[in-house]
Formats: sequence, structure tokens, C-alpha cells
Amino acid sequence: MSPPVFRLAGSAALSLNFAACSEPEPRKSAPHETHAEPTDSGQVDSGEVADAVLPVVEGLAPALDLDDSPGVVEVELVASTATVSWVDDSDTEVWAYNGQVPGPLIQAHVGDTLRVHFTNDLDEPTTIHWHGLRISDQMDGVPAIQDPVEPGESFTYEFALPDAGTFWYHPHVRTNVAVEMGLQGMLVVHDPADVAVTERAFVVDDVLMQGTRIDPRTMDHMSQVHGRHGNMLLVNGETDLLTATVRAGTAERWRIVNTANARTMWVSVTNASWRVIAVDGTLLHTPFEVERGLLPVGQRLDLEVIPLDGAETVGLQVELPDGTGGFSEYPVFAGTVEGDQAAPGWTEWGAPALAEPRESLQEGTLLLNGEGGGTSVEWMINGEVYGEHTPLELDAHTPTVITIKDRSRAEHPFHLHGQFFRILDRNGEVLPEDAGLRDTVLVEGSDLLRLYTELENPGRWMAHCHILEHAELGMMTEMIVSE
Repeated sequence: MSPPVFRLAGSAALSLNFAACSEPEPRKSAPHETHAEPTDSGQVDSGEVADAVLPVVEGLAPALDLDDSPGVVEVELVASTATVSWVDDSDTEVWAYNGQVPGPLIQAHVGDTLRVHFTNDLDEPTTIHWHGLRISDQMDGVPAIQDPVEPGESFTYEFALPDAGTFWYHPHVRTNVAVEMGLQGMLVVHDPADVAVTERAFVVDDVLMQGTRIDPRTMDHMSQVHGRHGNMLLVNGETDLLTATVRAGTAERWRIVNTANARTMWVSVTNASWRVIAVDGTLLHTPFEVERGLLPVGQRLDLEVIPLDGAETVGLQVELPDGTGGFSEYPVFAGTVEGDQAAPGWTEWGAPALAEPRESLQEGTLLLNGEGGGTSVEWMINGEVYGEHTPLELDAHTPTVITIKDRSRAEHPFHLHGQFFRILDRNGEVLPEDAGLRDTVLVEGSDLLRLYTELENPGRWMAHCHILEHAELGMMTEMIVSE
């Protein structure tokens, strides 16, 4: 595999060598705590939530809300071809939502109804999947349930938003092609009880370029084995260093999502105190500090960032393995610090502790493996490729342990639709960075993970590797969660 060329920090091109790859309760509440219940119509009674003002999230263009009614956010999304200038001011054709990559930032409050009028102006069918949302499976955007939206046709997605957090959206038809071509966007669901701070959004992606176009070879052998790794790094659709002004003596909340096809990334912050306060949008009862934050494909990290006393700039950087056991650093954001206030202490975010897991009443096992060579690779769950799979049938509202075993010795960011889970242990160890409720977790090497969930959202749910080429080649299954 040729070394990627990441265009960052102005017009400079940076080369790097890296090692070969290998009915729900609100999310803000801990399990079994009081929460807003859905009504018979499926809407969540949000009380006074609808009257709160949505905060500004810097970094992404927001979608226009077409309905000024309290408790309703209504937007239009159109998938179509568009052009961007990523290489030498030349045009590159992409697929885009509303003409932009990433798509517009969709914002709402927990308890709101989100109504999305979607039109497909592409030449092939597509859907929208709302990654991380515990909504009806009828609105989840997977072809197993929803007929894809054909070219020239429209579909309206409508659902209540039961959980606050950082989420994202993308197609679930030919996903490895569609996301690589640009169909992706961030969705933020705010809780008015959250601490009011400056918020910033960072959608981190890589794309494989061939000259001035996206490389059309979407499933060559290396992509089948490792997933499609790009040679250009994008943050909020930009190849240049992002800049802004940051106030001294204040805390900020940075929401970050990795939308790449396959590349595991790490992030770190320079000239600031920082810590992870949320994973997959879930505010943590006990935030944690790390040297660099692990960001597998599909996952989200929310960071609290406070400029150091006397700092002139604060930066976000993506870090990638350099092939020697270390990391190469790629600055993607530089905030100029204004003012001279002293740095405050950590913010009290008010996230409740999660209730202790109850004794499991049912169990499931997912074995991840792959077979093949030459030009044909199959990725499997429990020895079966998707389409020839046996769904895992489980009871809803039941303490459940799901064991995931990686037999392939490769990375697999595992994603479960429609549910949250927590990591009980990884290879027998309980790690601070595995805290919180999640919908995505990185399984690597020969890992054995035990996940706990109470399956609070009945329905028919996909479970799959979020390396999009692995999923396309069969590493998907279903969980049938029945009342």
C-alpha cells in the first residue's frame, strides 16, 4: 500500500508512513432512572424542552429548520452530485447532502420530533441511517426494512429523539461507496440541562484520491482485507487547517466523529487541559484523561478543552501510527486564544452514574472471522455472511450479555443499531476508557469483549463491522429484539 499523502496546514502536502492495518429512556439518564416516556403516538413528552434555544455549534453549516413550532425540527435533505476543490483548485465530483460535504449539521433538543424530507437525486437508490439513535426500526434506514429511495423519489423520516448526544447520518446502501463519495453528516441532540459552553464540531474523514478524483476502485484486494484507507485527510470537508478564536479562561465542548471507511484514528489537543467527557454522545459520570483519544470508525468523542494559562493557540490534531511504534501528528484545528483570564477548573457536567448491571437472563455470542485469498475475501459473523445469516433472537427489556470474539486477528469497529450497550470487560480487564453507554466499540487482534445491554428498543436491528468494506463483504448480522 502506498504511503498516504495528507493535505493539511494550508496547502502543504504531508506524506506519512504507517503500519499496515491491520422504548428507550433518555441517554442522559442512567438505567432505571426517571425519564420522559414516549406517548402512544411515539412522541416523547419533552415538557419545556421545546422552548429552549438551540446552542450554536461552530464548524459546520446548520440545516434550516422549516417548522417554527415548539418541539418540532423539520429539514430537507437532498442527495445529489456536487463538486468540491480539494486538489490544486480543481473540481472533484462528490455525492453530497444539500450540495455540501459533510452534509448540514442537524440540531434538535432531546424530546423533539425530527422530520426529514429526503429526496434522492442520485442515479442509484439510497437511504439514510441515523447512526446511534434509538428510534423505530421503520426509520432506521436499512434495506432489510425500508425499501431504498429510488432515483428521483422522496421519503420522509420522522421520529422522536429520546436521547441527547452526538450522532451522525449516512446511507445504508452501498455504504462503502456512498460514504467515501461524501454522504455523511453530524446530528447533535442537546439537553437544555447541559452546561452552556462554546461547542465545536469536527467531522474527521479520509478519502482515497487518484489525481483530482476519488479513486473509483472501491473494492480492490487491499480494501477487501484492510478496508479502504484514504490518502487525503478531511476535517469538516476541508483539506486546510481550520482556524477560529478561543476565549482564555473558558471551557469548550468539542464534538468529534470519525466517518472514514476504515481508518482508526486518534485525537489529541495541544496547549490545553483536556479530557473525554462523552463517548458516542453519552456524558460520562467520570470523565477521563488520556494522552490521545482513540477514535474508531463510526465512534464519537466529546472533549472538554480549557486553554492553558498564557497559551496563544489551542490545537486539535489527528494522530496515526507511524509504523515504528510511535505516532505521526497532523494538526487540523488552530484556535487563537484571546484574553488573559486564568484557566478554570474542570466543569461539573452532572452526568449520573450508571446503575450496576443486573444479573443477565440471556446471552448471545458473535464470532468475527474472515476467509479467502487472492481477489475474493469473505468477512463473517458466526461463520455466516450477511444474506445467509441466522439472526440472533433475543427478548426486549431483559438484562443481556453479548460476547464478541475476534478470530480474524484484524480490527473490527462493532456497531449495534437501535440499542446502547456498556463494556463489562475486555480480555478480562475493566478499562477506564471503556466507560459509558455506546453503540460502537473497537474489537481488535484476538480480543474477547463482554457487552451488557437491556435491549430497551424492540425491533429488527443490524449488527455489523463499521469498516464499510468488511460489512459489504458479509460482516453483518441481525438481532431480532422481541417484546
